[in-house]
Amino acid sequence: MSRGMNTMPTARRGRTYEQVGANDKRGINGICSVIFIIMLLVVPPIVLLSSERSRHTRYITLSDALNSDVIELNQKNIDERTLHAIPPGKLVHGTSTNIDTLASDPDMNIAIPGALTLQRNTQYCQWQEIQSQDCQTCKRTVEARDGSTKEETYQCNCITTYNYIKGWKNFQINSLLFDQPGAHHNPQRDPMPSTTFVGNDVTLKFDGDVTTDNNDKSNSNPSTTVSAKLDPTMLSKVRNQPWRNVDFVPQGKTPPPSLFSRFFSLGLSSSHRTRYEPLQLLRDTPNSPAAIEDNFVYVGQGGYFFSPYESSTASKLFNYFAQYLEGSLFDYQLGDLVGLASCTAGDIRFYYSVKDPNEISVLGQVREVDGVMQITPRVLQGVGNEKDSSIGLVHSGKHSAQDMLLAEDSDSRIQATIIRAILFVWSIAASRLVGVAFGREIGDSSLAIQIEAAVALFAVLVGWLWLSLWGASIHTYGFIVSGLYLGYLSYNSSVKKGSGRWYIAVWSKIAQWANLAPELRQEDSYVASPKRNDERTKLLMS
Repeated sequence: MSRGMNTMPTARRGRTYEQVGANDKRGINGICSVIFIIMLLVVPPIVLLSSERSRHTRYITLSDALNSDVIELNQKNIDERTLHAIPPGKLVHGTSTNIDTLASDPDMNIAIPGALTLQRNTQYCQWQEIQSQDCQTCKRTVEARDGSTKEETYQCNCITTYNYIKGWKNFQINSLLFDQPGAHHNPQRDPMPSTTFVGNDVTLKFDGDVTTDNNDKSNSNPSTTVSAKLDPTMLSKVRNQPWRNVDFVPQGKTPPPSLFSRFFSLGLSSSHRTRYEPLQLLRDTPNSPAAIEDNFVYVGQGGYFFSPYESSTASKLFNYFAQYLEGSLFDYQLGDLVGLASCTAGDIRFYYSVKDPNEISVLGQVREVDGVMQITPRVLQGVGNEKDSSIGLVHSGKHSAQDMLLAEDSDSRIQATIIRAILFVWSIAASRLVGVAFGREIGDSSLAIQIEAAVALFAVLVGWLWLSLWGASIHTYGFIVSGLYLGYLSYNSSVKKGSGRWYIAVWSKIAQWANLAPELRQEDSYVASPKRNDERTKLLMS
């Protein structure tokens, strides 16, 4: 008999380890920590470069579209003949309330009428390991290559505890590196991953914009209607339209709200958040590939489709053997009893959500495809990548072409600002690394100097990118000069570190962040070299 879908989470307590002495990392753990730190230092600037290029391309593309003539499809003098005569590359804009679309999932034999976009949201029953560590702070003396020493603080006498929670996750968790992988095994099956489907045959009708002025004699002429298909690639982003979950209920009628939802819905009706469809839409699901091959069935409880995990005999025996080796075979806990009402690791469920606006505004070019007029993205040639240099917009609601372009520019600007904010956080750590390369300990300096150094690095890096992408301007040069000046001030005001080779100092700092043992990050010297005469003169004159 097939199991039902359980939703109660369960928890188990894992093992506890007590480590006496320093919590330094060596071997494979140390290598992984160093690689992780290096990735944190290298990836953000690369992301910033990609973001600034994208912002530059998007700004040029949107500016070109704002300065271009746009043909409105919602006017009386537009008919099918006129539509066919519009040359490719000419921007067209229109608003439609007559949307003929159907988005479907062929793996489940489900089709949702009126949906521009259909999203399958998959969840997995998985064990999650939670590691907590409680350490004391100790002091020790470390020695450099020249015999000089300094005192540093480090973590010691750590107590590490592992706990496990099983429940529904939006992602899979690999249990291979768990402390107890046998007792908390996560099968990695994924027959129905999260996927987004778009309507492949979306047809829009644009009605002529007839004025309501009774004195306008042109109202006596009937308005015209033109139709065009919508390129599926334009449906990857439908702005201003939230996702609505799909629930299948008898006759598709909205169920009465529960007592809880009446008090805590904050005035928002459930029909705004959920789309209810009749159960008749599921008549073909028993013969779908997902149902036949992986036993997916509709179980309701909010629109879920469920597939129980069935472990083979060989897999069970291997798992028992792994539990025996790790000592958890007879480790029975209260969570195991509660787990009888919980899902089984390896179970899979998913639900659907849609974007189904009643009115949309589109902006793109129109061209003939197989004898049918289709609205497709217009690509600005010779500028950046195709994604950022294309104008193929779909916004929910009625919006003018100018408003759509300004909204896209706002989205692009906000996205670039978020990446810049992340880079500023990165600059706090990176400035300390640059500081040791120049013989300065930014982290041991005052808070004002630390902020000064971080702003200096951020300003120089962003200013250089702006100079290479946007060209010379007073703002760009101001950013760079301000950054260089702040860097000069922080260099002269920060704590001076020991002398030695710069690359040894940089490696020592990275290794210290990775918590490597002192013998693996030995510096050349902890004795600060005296200031040169010319440096003293500059400081006195300043």
